[in-house]
Amino acid sequence: MEVKVEKISPARCKLEVTIPKEKVDAEIGNLYRLMQKKAKIKGFRPGKVPMSVVKSLYRNEVLNQALSNLIERTYPEALKETQLLPIKETSIQPETIGEGEVFKYAVTIEVIPEFELPEYKGVSVKVSPIEVTDEEVERELNALRETHAELKKIEEQRPLKVGDYVILDFQGYMDKTPLQDFKATDYMVELGKKQINEDIEKKLIGASIGDKKVVKLHYPKDYQNEKMAGKEIELHLFVKDAKEKVLPDLDDEFAKTIGDYQNLEALKKDLKERIKLRKEKIRDEYIKNYVLNYLAEKVDVELPESLVEEELKSMMERVTQFATSEVRASLDLDKLKKDLYPDAVMKVKGQLILSAIAKKENIDVEEQEVEEELKLLADNLKVTLEKMHTPYVITRVKTRLIGEKTLVFLKEHANIKEVSREEINEQEKKTVREDVKQNEVQK
Repeated sequence: MEVKVEKISPARCKLEVTIPKEKVDAEIGNLYRLMQKKAKIKGFRPGKVPMSVVKSLYRNEVLNQALSNLIERTYPEALKETQLLPIKETSIQPETIGEGEVFKYAVTIEVIPEFELPEYKGVSVKVSPIEVTDEEVERELNALRETHAELKKIEEQRPLKVGDYVILDFQGYMDKTPLQDFKATDYMVELGKKQINEDIEKKLIGASIGDKKVVKLHYPKDYQNEKMAGKEIELHLFVKDAKEKVLPDLDDEFAKTIGDYQNLEALKKDLKERIKLRKEKIRDEYIKNYVLNYLAEKVDVELPESLVEEELKSMMERVTQFATSEVRASLDLDKLKKDLYPDAVMKVKGQLILSAIAKKENIDVEEQEVEEELKLLADNLKVTLEKMHTPYVITRVKTRLIGEKTLVFLKEHANIKEVSREEINEQEKKTVREDVKQNEVQK
């Protein structure tokens, strides 16, 4: 067997395989003999059909099967011989096959492109110092107060205000006909949080418990719900009850109810440390992303289109996964795909760079690390661990873990300098100006 490799581009190769006629004849002969044994032809006993008859009746079927069998068996051998690792086969082009002739076929494949890595150690990154202000601690405290607030029935007769929780019964009517899917009992909503229609909220603010209100809702002709488009709904509201939010006092007793804190100062100290750790994590991610994006800008290489398409598909699924049915219905998928394409390209390029650096620096993961990650994945997906043990999932998990380790390596070898926030802002403005100038030149 003769194998030749033609490099079409950095990301695409053509593999040309030539199979000698002896091997072709052996395969065709075996298939004819198998066909002779199982052929059922009127006038001949099973297994006794003359070969000349078999060849005249089943020639095309045998040749097609021989072609398929030879490609299936020799293609893995050709990959092994050339040490190519295909990402995807984009086309298989066989020539005609026949007895007494060599058989040739060509396979066009996408491969991981080779490229020259830029200097990845010592990349300069400017970051602002990590500071935690008293105002930030106060915001965290107030958030905790909100979490531990109590809802108490409003006993006094007073108008409802922003921040109150209103318990409603309501029924919608269209042309005086009650709508079954536009009614609710004991529906609770917090005023001022834009949880309901603005016109409804205006009617409720200033109302009292026991009041009945009527609100007319007008839906535009281009409203997403066709049943409601261009219609008017008359909504009858009954203010059944109301509760007010009572915040706990910020004192030592409050701190003790939150956790193992002796007093309020201890809680504040812990919150300050948590905020600091959160900021350190954000800065850590910023540094790693900055270095990777910096390297990606330095690398000019053709990317395997199948990897870009796979990443783009994954990104689109993430965008639509958590969207409501109405939002999904209104999405322009072609525009979304176009908008996400540059990000998918940068993501794939970053993955290739991380893989190349990991290979060069011998960065790898232990089997135990992969197994632990598979267990977490199984728990999150609510499936058995056995379902995670597939070559595809294991490869994806291992690749991600190696990528994360490589990002840590890049951060550890980056030249990190703390500067003022103003200097970072000026640097970002300069980068934007340079990008605009570059775009104008390209135009």
